[in-house]
Amino acid sequence: MGRAVNQPKKYIVSCRINGNEMETLNKIAQEAGTNISDLLRQSIFRLEQDLRAGL
Repeated sequence: MGRAVNQPKKYIVSCRINGNEMETLNKIAQEAGTNISDLLRQSIFRLEQDLRAGL
């Protein structure tokens, strides 16, 4: 059994991307000091904020 977490991640989202998109994701994640999964979670949160702000 895995370790207990406050907010378990039970869903998996997948999509196909090309090589350039993967390079971009890797580059941004590395520069941000995070991994792609956390980068995408942060992006979702930021997009939600932008939508609520009317951007």
